[in-house]
Amino acid sequence: MGESYKNILVAVDGSDQSEKAFQEAVKIAKRNGATLHILSVIEEMGNYFGELTMSMGTLMEDLRTREEEEMKKRESKALEKGVSQVFTYVMYGYPKTLIADFTESKEPIDLIVIGRTGLNGFERLMVGSTTSYVVNHTKANVLVVNNVV
Repeated sequence: MGESYKNILVAVDGSDQSEKAFQEAVKIAKRNGATLHILSVIEEMGNYFGELTMSMGTLMEDLRTREEEEMKKRESKALEKGVSQVFTYVMYGYPKTLIADFTESKEPIDLIVIGRTGLNGFERLMVGSTTSYVVNHTKANVLVVNNVV
C-alpha cells in the first residue's frame, strides 16, 4: 500500500458490516499513525414522518445518548489497539451526504472506511446504498469492507 493516510473516517451504524469496517479502520489508522474519526449518523425521522417528528424529540435524544455511549466504547477499543488519536461524532441528518461531505475534522479526510451494506435494507433496494453514494460523491479515497471473512 503506497498511500499514507493521516485522517481516516469510519462510518458506523450498529450493523455487523460497520463493525467490520471499524475494525479495519483501526488497523489502518494504527499502521499509518493516522487520526481516526468515527461517525455515527442518526437519521432524522422527519425525512419519513414529517410533523410526527416533533413528538419524537425524546426518542431522538435517547438514541443520541445510547449512540454516544457506544462511541465511547469504540474510542476506547481504538486507543487500546494502538491508535494514537480518536475523535467521535454523533450527528443528525442524512447518512449518505454527511459521510460523503464530512467536514467536522480540522484536517481533510483522506480515507473513508465503510461497510458494503448497513442497517437500511429498504433504502438499498429502493434508492441505492449509502456506500454507493459515498463512493460516487466524496473526494476522499474509499475502502469498502466486505462481510466475507
